[in-house]
Amino acid sequence: MRAEVRSGTPANDATVAEHYLAIWRSYGTSQEHFRDDALDVTLAFIRHARARLGLGTFLAFLDGEVAGSAACNLQIPTDPEVIRPEIRRHGYIWSVYVDPRFQHRGIGRALVNRAVGHLREIGCHKAVLHASDAGIRLYEQAGFSLATEMRLPLVEDASDG
Repeated sequence: MRAEVRSGTPANDATVAEHYLAIWRSYGTSQEHFRDDALDVTLAFIRHARARLGLGTFLAFLDGEVAGSAACNLQIPTDPEVIRPEIRRHGYIWSVYVDPRFQHRGIGRALVNRAVGHLREIGCHKAVLHASDAGIRLYEQAGFSLATEMRLPLVEDASDG
């Protein structure tokens, strides 16, 4: 049976937020590293992104259960945006989660495809994401290519994902 992917609504925000935190846990992030208000911060970001950044959320259902979710929106610039948006408008996929019980059934691919479609609909020219080691193959199969990002730890234990 194939998963059904539906657009999320504000009623689904808590599920999307919980899935986002589950992604961090899957990276081995210990609970003590999370902010006490991590869920609230995530929900506030979702509300902001919906209002200002063209947020799209998507939920996959399989056998009547939520099997996963994804979120995407316009990429928030980290430096001055000097190129006109009709020339350069990037979207960012920041949360693709599939419940471990439902993995390896094409759900991640279906969620990524919906997110990419949403970014196209809101006028993006490029989709950007940061892949976990577990997700690289999925994203390559979806047409993403490896880009160069360099990092320099500035503290001894920079285990921030």
